[in-house]
Amino acid sequence: MKKQTRTVAAGVLLLMILTVLFSSCSATGSNAPEYKDNADGCGLYRYTSSSTETAFTVPDTHAGKPVTELMDFCLANAEYLTEIHIGKNVKTIGIWAMTNCQNLEAIYVSEENPYFKSIDGVLYNKDMTQLLVYPNAKSKIVTDESGNTSGGEFVVPDTVKSIRANAFYLCGNLRSITFNEGLEAVGDKAFLKCGGLESLALPSTLVEIGTDAFSYLDNAKLTVIEIPASVEKIGDYAFFSSSSSVEKVIVHKNSAADLELGKDWLPNQKNAINKEAPVEFVGEGNG
Repeated sequence: MKKQTRTVAAGVLLLMILTVLFSSCSATGSNAPEYKDNADGCGLYRYTSSSTETAFTVPDTHAGKPVTELMDFCLANAEYLTEIHIGKNVKTIGIWAMTNCQNLEAIYVSEENPYFKSIDGVLYNKDMTQLLVYPNAKSKIVTDESGNTSGGEFVVPDTVKSIRANAFYLCGNLRSITFNEGLEAVGDKAFLKCGGLESLALPSTLVEIGTDAFSYLDNAKLTVIEIPASVEKIGDYAFFSSSSSVEKVIVHKNSAADLELGKDWLPNQKNAINKEAPVEFVGEGNG
């Protein structure tokens, strides 16, 4: 009898605890964005995605403090968001802040923001010398009457000198990217798993290719990759792929000694076990 009484009492106590916790969550809103203080105000720390909310606005202020930062992962994996609006006080955006938002079509920035701007839904710094984020769902898969599918095309503006780390991370629908002459750097993981790419023409002004910059393009229809003579550094795993269609890599340098090469930077070929695509060093001005 004592055992039964203790069991009933324990069950009642557990029910009371769960009721209090549930009531507390309901009162505060379990999906409410979270903020953390920083040196000049506060930053958005976490946003929990909800199917009832497809647009989110980063406010100018929170609890009387300016919202100056989008912290790493604060909006990452927000699967229902199609739009993100950035307030006028945001001056720092983490490279992981908006990664893997697979339905995100556009990012907008307050015209009063002195640090960032948006053009056609793509996020840049204010003077457009750096491309920060290309929304995952900006490029749509289109199917024609014959059942053939195609994806989006994007032309990098002439002003851009660097593409930031993670900028096109997991943009699988992107089919064509046209780089501008004047681009100098492609950041780490900038095009990681952009498996829909059908061509990759790197500009003659490019100096640095980051770690994992074009890695895991396993489904891409790339047969040749050309590295311009201007490139001085290629990061670890820059073009690594476990099953690539690339048949050869052409480097416009005299030899590997003429540039800094990271480990495992070449793609592995399809239907082969750990067999890298062959490299041809053709010298500057050749090819």
